Amino acid sequence: MSFHDRTANAARGKWRGILMQLGIPEAFLRDRHGPCPVCGGTKPFRFDDKEGRGSSICTHCGARDGFKLAQDFLGEDFPTVASRIDMIVGNLTPDTTAPKRDLTEADRVQMLRAIYKESRVIERGDVAHRYLSSRHIEELVYPAALRFCPSLKDGEGGVRPAIVAMIGVPGQGKFVSMHRTFLRPDGSGKADMDSPRKLMPGEIPDGACVMLSEWTGSGAIGIAEGIETAMSASAMFQIPVWAAISAGMLAKWSPPAGAEEVVIFGDNDPKFAGQAAAYSLARRIATKPDAPTVTVKIPTMIGTDWADEYMRGKA
Repeated sequence: MSFHDRTANAARGKWRGILMQLGIPEAFLRDRHGPCPVCGGTKPFRFDDKEGRGSSICTHCGARDGFKLAQDFLGEDFPTVASRIDMIVGNLTPDTTAPKRDLTEADRVQMLRAIYKESRVIERGDVAHRYLSSRHIEELVYPAALRFCPSLKDGEGGVRPAIVAMIGVPGQGKFVSMHRTFLRPDGSGKADMDSPRKLMPGEIPDGACVMLSEWTGSGAIGIAEGIETAMSASAMFQIPVWAAISAGMLAKWSPPAGAEEVVIFGDNDPKFAGQAAAYSLARRIATKPDAPTVTVKIPTMIGTDWADEYMRGKA
């Protein structure tokens, strides 16, 4: 039996809970028409979960099984997604409608406050700085929303150093979630684990992102998927760039009031998830009354993002 077949058999009948643990809000995982979590379309999507395979249909993106939906939402390849699913399925039973790790609002607030208190702003010389310097973005001023925790539970029974990115909704003045990137002890790369990047379980409001740069209230603002991608794009194009965390969240993002220009830094994904999310967002912004100028920028090489472009330019 192949790796794919073993994972598929283990996941059958558990996809709603699996996809929720991977960050897709429960509102998308219902057998009725609604918005697509990947492309952001208004009502082209339905999660029918036929034969317990996590199947869905979007009039824009096409038909998917649970693996493909997870890949497109996260912007990750199959081996990475399958490894994450393998770790999740041991915590779910068939027909699970919510993950065991689902948090109440009080739990979320307590967890956010605790980890924020345990972490600190990134400083030169610490593990997070060494990791980011390996991506050639050490010369940037580290934003307040990006923090370092020397010792954080990794969700897999261990404790590791981690970059903690606080997620908020522009204009609301509070954090609503967080994203963690677990690192090797020497900062030479991401931690050697199946899933070094973890999003806090639970639903995230539309428009939320990691605000990596101060917003002056006017001028240009950029948005990208990943944190390193956003920081690299900011260095390359000399504008503030925020991180939406995933293609699905990118498609639902909204620019802050006063933005005169929006630059969307999409990923060049082989299956077009990053491009679809970028252009879906561009269309939604551009068709609004008094819309700002909107530009989409995609790297030329397939399978790359703007962090890759920046590193190539620094090589």
